Amino acid sequence: MRIVLKPLLSFLRMTSLLSLGWLTLIVASPMAFAQNFSKSFTVAPDASQLEVINQTGSIKITAVSGSANKIIVNARQSNGDPKINATQTAQGVVKVEVTGKGAVDFDITVPLATNLDLLSYKGMIVVSNVSGPVRARITTQGNIIFNGLRSPIVEANSAHGDVTFSGDILPSGTYTFKSFSGRVDATLPANADFKLLATSYRSKLELGGFPVKFDKKTDQLVEGQCGQGRANLNLWTQDGSINLHRKL
Repeated sequence: MRIVLKPLLSFLRMTSLLSLGWLTLIVASPMAFAQNFSKSFTVAPDASQLEVINQTGSIKITAVSGSANKIIVNARQSNGDPKINATQTAQGVVKVEVTGKGAVDFDITVPLATNLDLLSYKGMIVVSNVSGPVRARITTQGNIIFNGLRSPIVEANSAHGDVTFSGDILPSGTYTFKSFSGRVDATLPANADFKLLATSYRSKLELGGFPVKFDKKTDQLVEGQCGQGRANLNLWTQDGSINLHRKL
C-alpha cells in the first residue's frame, strides 16, 4: 500500500504546486502591464501654468516650496492602453493629456503660484497648498478635494461627486463650487469675509455658525454676506447638501 501511495502523493503535490503557480500568474498578470511615467519641466516660478486632461484615474497636484522652478509629472498606468502626452508650449505652459483607453493616476508637484486647469472624465482630483488660480472639472463621476489653498480664484465642478474645500478666501477672490448630485463642503477661517450665494434644490443649507446677514433665505436658497462681503462664494448642488464649516 505504501508503494502505491507514495507516487500518488508526489503527483498530488506537483499538481498543487502547478495550480498555485497558475493562480499566482493570473493574479499578477494585470500588474505586469502597469507602467510608470516621469517627466520634468523648467518653468517660471511666478507664472507657471499646468493643464491636465485625464480619461480615467486620479489627478493629485501638490505645491512644494522646494520646487520653485520645476513641474514634475509622475504617473502610473495601471490597465488598458492609455498614452500620456506631456509637452511644454513656447509660452511655457505645461500640457499633459491622456489618450486611449485605460486608467492613469497622476502625482504632480508644482511651484506654489502655479495656475491649474484640470479635467478628468472619471476619477478623483486632489489639489494641495496651491496659491495660484485653480479650475477643476469632472464630467462623469469623482470627488474634487482642495486642501490648504490660498488662491484668488478656485472653481470646481463635478457631475456626480463631492466637492470639498479647505483653505483661505482672499479679498476680491471668487470661489465657485458645484456638484450635480454630490455634497459641497467648504471649511473657511472663522473670520472669513465673503458674499454668499448658495443653492441646494433637494437638501437644506448648513452655514456652520457664520454670522451671515441675509438678503434672501429659504431652505434651498441663501443670499447674504459675512463681514463686508469682500470675496464671492458661490455654492450649488442639485441633489446634494451644502455645508459651511468654521476653521478653529
